[in-house]
Amino acid sequence: MENIETQAAPSRGRRVALTVAMCLGIALVMLDTTIMNIALPAMQRGLGVGLDRLSWALNVYTIIVATCTIPLSRLADIYGRGRLFVVGLLLFGAGSMVAGLAPGFGVLIAGRVVSGLGASVLLPVANTLGISAWDVRDRVKVVAALGLTQGGAAALGPTVGGIVTDRLSWNWIFLVNVPIVVIALVLSLCALDLKGEKRIQAHIDWLGSVVSMAGLFAVTFGLIESKDWGMADPRVWLCLGSGVVAVVPFVLVERHVASPMVDLRLFGFRQFSAASLVALVAQFFYIGVLVILPTFFTAVQGKSELNAAMILLPMSLTVFAFGGLGGLAVGKLGPRLLVLTGLFAVLASYVLLTVVDPSSVTAMALAALVLGVGFGIIAGPINVLAASSLQGELLTASQSVISVVRQIGSVLGVSVFVSMTTRDITALSTHTVQAMTGAYIGVYRIWIPVLALCLLLALLFPGKREYLRELSV
Repeated sequence: MENIETQAAPSRGRRVALTVAMCLGIALVMLDTTIMNIALPAMQRGLGVGLDRLSWALNVYTIIVATCTIPLSRLADIYGRGRLFVVGLLLFGAGSMVAGLAPGFGVLIAGRVVSGLGASVLLPVANTLGISAWDVRDRVKVVAALGLTQGGAAALGPTVGGIVTDRLSWNWIFLVNVPIVVIALVLSLCALDLKGEKRIQAHIDWLGSVVSMAGLFAVTFGLIESKDWGMADPRVWLCLGSGVVAVVPFVLVERHVASPMVDLRLFGFRQFSAASLVALVAQFFYIGVLVILPTFFTAVQGKSELNAAMILLPMSLTVFAFGGLGGLAVGKLGPRLLVLTGLFAVLASYVLLTVVDPSSVTAMALAALVLGVGFGIIAGPINVLAASSLQGELLTASQSVISVVRQIGSVLGVSVFVSMTTRDITALSTHTVQAMTGAYIGVYRIWIPVLALCLLLALLFPGKREYLRELSV
C-alpha cells in the first residue's frame, strides 16, 4: 500500500489565494495555446523564416504538452504538487523569456520547449490543487472559476495576440507571460505549505511513462503533420496506428506495476469517461473555428490582425461569462441538461456560420458568440464532472488525463480543419474572394450532421437528482 502524508487543512484565506494562483497558472497555459496563431505573419517577417518552419513553434509546444502531461503530473503526486507547480511556473516563465527575446528561430524553439515542459505541469496540477483544496460540496464555485479561466483564456488568446502584435511587437506575446508568472509565484509561495504537503511514497513507473509518451507522441505528431502530408498519407496512419497499438502494452504495464502512472480504475467511472469524450468533442469543434476564422478574416477579407481579433472578442467574453455560469449551474440543472445545452449551442453556431452573410461583421461575430456560449457552458464544469467525488491519486489522474484529452482535441481540430480547408482551396479553379469564402465556410457545413449526433452524448451524464444524490454520499 502507498502511504500518504497528511497535513492540516489550510485557512479559507489561503485557499482563496491558492485558487487565484491556480487560475493564473491555467490562464498562462491556455493563453499560450491560442495567442500565437494571429501573430504568425508578424513573426515570419521578424524572424525571416517560412510558415512551414515557423509552425513548429506551435507544434513543438503542443507535442510536449500532450506527451509529458501524464508523466509529470504523476511526479507531482510523488514529490509534491505544490513543489512541481512552482517548478512549472519557473520553467514556463523562463521559456517565455527566452522565446520573447529570441534573436532567431532556433532560440525561439528552445524557449517553446521549456515553456511546454512548464505547461505540462501547470494545467493538471493547477486543476488538482484548486479542486482538492476545497470540500466536494464547495467544488462547484471553485470549478466555475477554474473553468471560466480555462475556456476564457484560450478564447482571449487571438484578441490579446492581435492587440499586442499591433501595438507592440510579436515578442510581447511571450513576454506578457512573465509578470503573470511572478504574481502566481508570490501567491503560491504564500498559500502553499511546501514542507508539509501531501506526498505519495511510491516508485516512478518509468516503463509506463515511456510507453505512454511514445504513443502520445506518435498520435500528436501524425495529426500535426497530416495538414501537410494529407490525411490519406500512409505516414499519418502509421503514426496513428502506432499510438493505438501502444495502448495494449500500456494497459498491461499499468495493470501489473506496483505504482501505476495512471490508475486504470479511473476508467471505471462512467462520468469520467463521458466527461473525457465531451471535452474532446467540444475542444475539437471550438478550435476548428478559432484556427480558421482569423485566417479567413485576414487572408480573404483583408482585415488587419487587430480587426480580426476584435470580431472574435464577443466570443471570448462569452466563454468567460458562460464558463463561470456553467460551473455554477451544474448543480441547478444537472450535468445532462447542461451538456445538452452546450452541445446544442455549438451546433447552432456551426449552422449560423453556414447561413449568415460572411461579409457581415455583426453576423460573423454573432455566430462566434453562440459558439462561445456553448463552449463556455461545457468547459466550465467539465473538470468537476470528470473529478466527480474523486480524491487523492485518482483526482490527479483525472485532471491530467482530461488535460491530455483537451490537447489531443486541439491538435485534432487544427489538423482536420486546416487540412480540409487547404484541400478545398487547392481544388479551386479560380481564387476569387467568393470562391475562397466558399472554401473556408463550407468546411463547417460538413460537420453539422456530426454535431447533431453528438447531442446524444448528453445521455451519458446523470440527471439533476442522480447527480445531487452522488454529491451527498
